[in-house]
Order: sequence, then structure tokens, then C-alpha cells
Amino acid sequence: MRKLAAEWPAWLAILFIVLLPIRRLPEVPIMAFALMFPWLWFSARHRERTRRITAVMLPIFLCFWLPMLFSSFDSIIPAKSWAQSIGALRFLAAAASMAVLLHPAPLRWTFLKWTALILLFWAFDGFVQLFLGYDVFGIPMHEDRLNAVFYRKYQFYGPVLAMLSPLALEYVRRRWPAWTWPLAFGLVLGAVLIAGMRAGWMIMLVLVGCYTLMLFRSGRPGARRVALAAPALGIAMLMTAWFVSPMFQERVEESLLLFDGTKQGTAIALSNRAPIFGNAIAMYRDHPVNGVGVRGYPVAYFDYAAPGDPNLTPEGENIGGRHPHNFVLEYMADAGTIGLLGLLGLYVLGWRLWRSLPDDQRSEALPFALALFLIYFPLNSHFAAWGTYISTLTWFVAGGFFAAIDPRLTRQVGRASSP
Repeated sequence: MRKLAAEWPAWLAILFIVLLPIRRLPEVPIMAFALMFPWLWFSARHRERTRRITAVMLPIFLCFWLPMLFSSFDSIIPAKSWAQSIGALRFLAAAASMAVLLHPAPLRWTFLKWTALILLFWAFDGFVQLFLGYDVFGIPMHEDRLNAVFYRKYQFYGPVLAMLSPLALEYVRRRWPAWTWPLAFGLVLGAVLIAGMRAGWMIMLVLVGCYTLMLFRSGRPGARRVALAAPALGIAMLMTAWFVSPMFQERVEESLLLFDGTKQGTAIALSNRAPIFGNAIAMYRDHPVNGVGVRGYPVAYFDYAAPGDPNLTPEGENIGGRHPHNFVLEYMADAGTIGLLGLLGLYVLGWRLWRSLPDDQRSEALPFALALFLIYFPLNSHFAAWGTYISTLTWFVAGGFFAAIDPRLTRQVGRASSP
């Protein structure tokens, strides 16, 4: 009981990972962390770090939040936009609380250990479902995609596993025997491939590139041989997925239709998203300052959709144009130029903060930094950036990142060594 009393922040964070497959339940630990913020702010024990870390976090959070706020003033759905904007303040409070409560290294590594085990179980569970038709809990495979434990959010399985994979892979790389890292990487990569979501494929491709670059630049003995093994392992898993997963084959064949030169082939390859992208740009053109309002895109879509738009049913239901499927387009459509500036600010301030960290803090923060980079990688298909699920996931990971750093020990950016 004494150990549990000392480690409860780590277990509350682990609970978030456990609950991720279950719709809105991850909000429970996030709200618990958020409600602790006032106590931490005035606590004699935690006051100094709480105020220091909040000051560092606040400019980055404002790049995310101010576009939401400004878009709400003339949103096409003001009640929804205002509720989303005001409710987003809980993310700042939760991330700051995590940054304080998980700052002790043993707590962070306890969290990473159990997160690694959970994510590897998700990956294993996906293969069980592929071969048996149902996972270890008896959850059947969704007719459209592999879903594993994500029985209500089937489309999130592959991308979320890919986004969070650095938390598992970095723990395995640092704490388990060397031979286990290729196995863990291959298991996660294989699960993401057979899940059939191309956003997850892109994330893993970027991750392979990140690890290859980092290992080449590390200068450690044998690192370059390991760096070459990552792409080789990726190719091996691609071939394995092709032979074991008809769903993977189907998605690859659909993607290749992009090059057949026909309108129908392009529509299939892009999953009918060309109108979604085009309408997002049109919304930005018509509302260039602050957009149509946060979460206003699905309502505005009806005004911009052409007759026969495949994302609208004959009965007038919006089944595909719920969000722009890309963070850059979403910031543009929902929040206009203010949104674009906010998104650029997120990238610039995040990069400057990373460059200012000493090497030991970079090492501690790397799993979370990689996960944030994968979530916000701009050249991909995304879930809704300001939607509850991805916003919650983003600021949870950000809380882990800020927990690993100490603002008192940052250095001048100009003197920072290469990452």
C-alpha cells in the first residue's frame, strides 16, 4: 500500500493507456489530473515546479488554444465552438499536473514499462484477431478494418498504436536485452500494417526514418549496422503482411489505383477525400481570418458539397466529411489564418524547446517527443485535431514530455548540440 501511495501518479497515467480503446473513458484520468492542478499550484511542496513548468508550457498551449478561442466569436456553430474552446483548458491543467507529478524518473519509467507491455499486448492481440477472427477477449474483427481491443473505435487501432509506439520501443531499447528491440519493433510494425489504416502506415514509415537517422548520427559502435536493420526489418514485415493479411493486400491495391489515371481510381485510392480536401480549402478562402469555427467543418460541409458528393448520403447525412482529415487543412478551415499561425507556432516553439534541452533531458524526453512528432506530422491523414480523442491523447503525451524536463537547466538554443 505504501508503494501504491507513492506511485499513484504513474498508475493514473497507466489507466489512461488502458482506457484508450473505450471511447470517452480516457477522459477520466485526464480530468483527475486536471482537478489536481489548483492543489499543486498552491502546494508548498509543488508550487515552484508547477509555476515554472506552466510558464514554459503556456506559450505552446496558446498556439493550440487561441485559434480555437478566436474562431468561436463568429463560428457557424457558436455553442459547440465555445464549449470546445473552454473545455480545452482542462488539457493545460492536466498536462501541467502530469509534468509535476511524474517528474521523478522512477515514476516515468514505471509508466513506460507498463505502457510498453500494454502496447505490445495490443499488437499481439491484433495478430490473434487476424488469424482467429476474434481477439483474446472474444471481440470480433470489424468488417472493414482490424480493430483488436478497439471494439468501438476500430479505425483508431492502427494509428494510435503507431503514434504511441515510441513509448514502448524506447523502453524496450533501453531496459530490455538488445535482441528484444527488433522483435518488439517487428511486432508493432506488423500489427499496424495488418490493421489496414494508411495513416498508421505513414506514421511507421516516419518512425523508421527517425530511428535510422538517429542511429546514423549517434556515433556509437555498431549503430550504423543497427540503423540499416530498421529499413530491412520494415521490408520484411511488409512482405509478411502481404502474405498473411488479405485486408493489407486490398488496401495496397486500392492505394495503387491512384496511378491508374482515372477519376474513379483516384476516388477509391483517396477514400473519396478529394472533395473533403477541396472543401476545406474553399472554407479557408471564404473565411480567411478565423475560419468557420472549431468543429464547424461538418456543418459547413453541407454548404460546400457539390451535388452527388460521395461523402453525403441521399438522405442528407454527412458520413465522410466530418473533418478535413489533415491537421493543416483543419487549422485552415476551422480557424483560418489565425489557425495556420497557431500551428506554425506549435512547430517552431516545440523545436526551439527541444533544441534548448541538455542531452540528458533530451534522452529522458525522447519517447514522448517522438510520439508528439508522429501525432502532429503534417504530411499524413489525421483524425480531428481539435476532437476530444486526439486532443486528449496529444496533451497527455505532452504532459509526459514536460515531466521529463527541468526548465531551470535548459541552455541557449544557439549552443545546443544536434539532437
